[in-house]
Amino acid sequence: MVNGIVKQILDSGKITKEDLDSKISDKMKALSGLISEEGAAHIIAGELGINVGPENTSQNILKIKDILGGMKNVFILGKVVSKYDMRSFGEDGSGKVGSLLLGDETGFSRLTFWNDKCEFFKEINEGDVLEIQNAYTRENNNRVEIHMGSASNCVVNPEGKSVEVKERQEIKENLKKINQITEDDVYVDILATIVQVYDPRFFEVCPECNKRLQIMDGGKFQCVTHGEKEPSFNYVMNLFLDDGSSNIRATLWKEQIQSLLNMKDEEVVALKDNPQKLEEIKNELLGKIIKAHGKIKRNEVFNQNELVIYRMEMDPTPIEEKKIPEIQETPKKEEIKEDETKFTEELIGSDDEEVFNIEDLDDED
Repeated sequence: MVNGIVKQILDSGKITKEDLDSKISDKMKALSGLISEEGAAHIIAGELGINVGPENTSQNILKIKDILGGMKNVFILGKVVSKYDMRSFGEDGSGKVGSLLLGDETGFSRLTFWNDKCEFFKEINEGDVLEIQNAYTRENNNRVEIHMGSASNCVVNPEGKSVEVKERQEIKENLKKINQITEDDVYVDILATIVQVYDPRFFEVCPECNKRLQIMDGGKFQCVTHGEKEPSFNYVMNLFLDDGSSNIRATLWKEQIQSLLNMKDEEVVALKDNPQKLEEIKNELLGKIIKAHGKIKRNEVFNQNELVIYRMEMDPTPIEEKKIPEIQETPKKEEIKEDETKFTEELIGSDDEEVFNIEDLDDED
């Protein structure tokens, strides 16, 4: 397999065999042995602008463990472990994005389809084998993702090809008591009661790129990338959850808030100007039991773990799960209001892509 890649690189005439061997060796040493010779050759091909070519797909398919951020012309054979929802974006909703979790015997990676490539996405089901051609990769939150670019292609269930998927414990439910959560946890599931609900915070974002807008003279809004724009709204909400063992602050973003409130986007935004209705909804949520799946993030400001919720289930079944132990004493509202405000403003003010695209949230990889 490596020989096929090396041959294509040498056939380009852009590098001698001696220099190529040296670059491959240097690349493997620089990455402390965390990449194979094949993966190093792929990176060098990308750096030299050499397309390894679909005509040699069978020779150049990478294993997921060998992909790194910044690679181009990547060929991957994997099985769909989980498929997430396709979403719309942009002022007129014409932008499309869909993602899934792809696995092979060496690991897992998120695969994202953009715009016209979502035509492939619509036809894919969990369990399908995918041959991804000419994709590119990028690193996001210390994880390597695969993306379908304009030249990318996807073959669903290619004839004669199969994939064995590595057993992945973290895909399975990781139900924990709150007092069992540590800084070493990444994703957890908790079964808990909502004991405090805070007002959602709304902020203006660009309808094109979803980044926060700057307010200009005259009350107009401007995006640093797309210029003056009529704003869309993003929003964030905090909850306090308690499962009898302890309590934890949880953060929900746009899609998750819609799920919690069972409302559409425009209905949630309307609450911004209807505090009475909002207060009624908040009171209705108190005492509700939810099963929440989320990512643990360490809040250095308050020296405590927080839960960013990606998915939740209201009033989960079976009935036995609802037998929640006695709720622990929760801080009074006035005692944590200032902390809650600081915490939320810290998140809103972040330039972290995860903050502004948290709906991509369903992050399972």
